[in-house]
Parts: sequence; C-alpha cells; structure tokens
Amino acid sequence: MKKWKQSLAVFAAIWFALSAGTVHARENGIVLNDKHTVMGSSQIIVEGATWVPLKELADSMGYALSWNQKTATAQLVRPGREVTFTAKSKKVKTNDSLVTLAKAPNILKGKVYVPLVSSVSILGGKTWTDKSSGNIMLVDEPRFTSAAIQSRIYWVSQKSGEIFLSASAGSKPESIGTFPLGETPYSLWLQIKNAGNGSDLLLLIDKHYAMFNDFSNGYQALIRNGTILKQMDYHYIIVSYPHAAEIPTKQLYMTDGKNVQYINADGSLGKLFELEKSTGRSGDFTVEYAAEDIALVRNLEHTELFAVNTRSGETTNLSEKLISSADRKDWDTADGNDPFVVTKMLVLKKREGNVLTFNYTGMMDGKVHQVVYTINK
Repeated sequence: MKKWKQSLAVFAAIWFALSAGTVHARENGIVLNDKHTVMGSSQIIVEGATWVPLKELADSMGYALSWNQKTATAQLVRPGREVTFTAKSKKVKTNDSLVTLAKAPNILKGKVYVPLVSSVSILGGKTWTDKSSGNIMLVDEPRFTSAAIQSRIYWVSQKSGEIFLSASAGSKPESIGTFPLGETPYSLWLQIKNAGNGSDLLLLIDKHYAMFNDFSNGYQALIRNGTILKQMDYHYIIVSYPHAAEIPTKQLYMTDGKNVQYINADGSLGKLFELEKSTGRSGDFTVEYAAEDIALVRNLEHTELFAVNTRSGETTNLSEKLISSADRKDWDTADGNDPFVVTKMLVLKKREGNVLTFNYTGMMDGKVHQVVYTINK
C-alpha cells in the first residue's frame, strides 16, 4: 500500500512537471444542463485539453462513485450505466464494453483527474463550447440526481421522474416508482431522511426566486424495503421577504399543501391532518413548525397561522387568539401576497416546554408585540 501511494505521488509529480508551462486554471465556467458546476473552479488545462476531478464530474452527473485503492480503479454507477476508470489507463469499461479515453486518468494532489470531453461522452453526456461566454456546456438528458443513506443509494431522473434504488452495496439500481415531475429548467435537490425501522423519506426539492416571488416545489415518498408507502407533492408561489429564523423541526411529515401526513417513529404512516377541513380556510398551507405534539401551519392567502394539536386533533387560529383586537381590524383584511403584510405576520420565536413565544408587528403603528401560547397536554 505504501509503495503504491509513493508511486502515485511520483507519477503525479512527473506528469505535472512534464506539463510545466502548459498547466493553468481556466477562467470560464463548466455548465451542466444550464447550471454552473463546481468543476468550473477546479478544472485545469493541460496542453490545451480541459481536465476535471472525476469525483466532481461523477457527482454532477448523478453517479455513485467507489474507489478501489488496491487496483487504482474508480467505479461509477447510475441506472442503466456502470463505468470503471483506471488510473494511467486509457481503457474504460462501460457496462460490458471497453472504450478509449482521449488521455489516461491521472492523480494530482490526491484527486483523480480525467479529460472532460471524452469522459462526459463515456458517461452518457454531450459537450460543446458557448462562444459568447467561453463556458463549456454539458448536456445530460436523464438529469439524474442521487443521494445515499447507510448502504442504500437512490436516484431520480429529473427528465422522467423515475425513482431507482440500489438496496445494498454492489446491487444494481432498480426502478421502484415515479415522481409526477413537470417540465422545469431548474435542477432539483435530492435529500433522504431516515424515518426509522428501514424506512426512508425521500425529498426532491426545487427552490428558486423569480419576479419577486419564491417558487417552491417538493416531491416526497416514504419508502420501506424498496416499496413506496405513500407519495405527496406541493407547489408554492410565495411573495419573497426576509424570513424569520426558524426553530428546528424534528418531526417527519409529508404535505401536499392541503394536508399534513405525520410519520411515526417506527417509519410507518401516522395521523393525517386535513387542513382545509380543520381550519375552515381554503387554499394552500405551509408547515412552519412540526413537533410530536403540535404543527404550526400558515394559510398563504391571508397569512393566518394555525396550531394543530396532533394528539387531540383540535385546531386553533393563533392569529385570532394572539393578535390584539385593535390590530385584528387590519389583519382581517390582510393580503398574504403583500410584502408589507408578510414581514409583520405572527411568527414563532422560541419554545420552552409547552410554551410557544411569538412576535407580530402592528401594521399601522409598527410596534413589535410578543405573545405566548400554551399547548394543551
């Protein structure tokens, strides 16, 4: 092992030295599916060719990478394609075929670097250069995003919404379902939360800003042993404003903007709370705080904040209960799409035991009021 490390270090030094005068950083970016990547800041140019760290390229294209230090090989896996790179060899194994790189992968400063253009082609993508910006543009049609938890790896195609799972180390990705994705130029972020007892909560999220609004789209799936127990998705357009600091939420839940589905500690589906029915309000709701005993949900149309006692099922309109009668005259006609209104609405500031502390600001006098609500046990 020690000799192998020394040989790689020597090889990297020789490679770098031989390229002296031809190795430099590139000023222009590397863009994948219209999104700038981290490879733009780590790329180097060797004798006119662009080289990038293999790990960064793999992550960007939704590949799971494992490195075998003994054989100096990197195995990249995603649905439909397995690729194996070997340091100092132009030969690359793709599924059951051998293909040839333009240049052999090299190790520099502890990272495996590969020639960008030929590597992207082998990984299933295409490249071209935008002459107006000088950026190298990469196109990868499946647009896979991936995430792992313990020995399980999930992939989602942002083109089709198909969900894949590799249930254990070394197992091939298998299709287990589909998210109902719509056409979007934005890249979504995949996150996994351990729901307990072999269950995973899969979250595919897009958040972006446009035209003074925050757009938020989320797709959720509760998965146990490769089977999807339930899926929900939400789509919000919320006026952009400086959000108050949030108190961390530990309770796992799913929502579609109309309902909130709790997830039990054992990874099973918990109580379902029908928000329009329990609050008497129509339209979409966002979840601002969720705990085992309470959920705080806000009606986006009027900014009203409701407390759902998750044990009794009782719902309380906190805006009516906590905002003074004098201030209520303004809040009764408040528009949830007015930036002036949303910066002053009732928000949770802290929790001590079963006592919740909130702030709100009077719309006419601009005074900040602190109020409390006690959760009934």
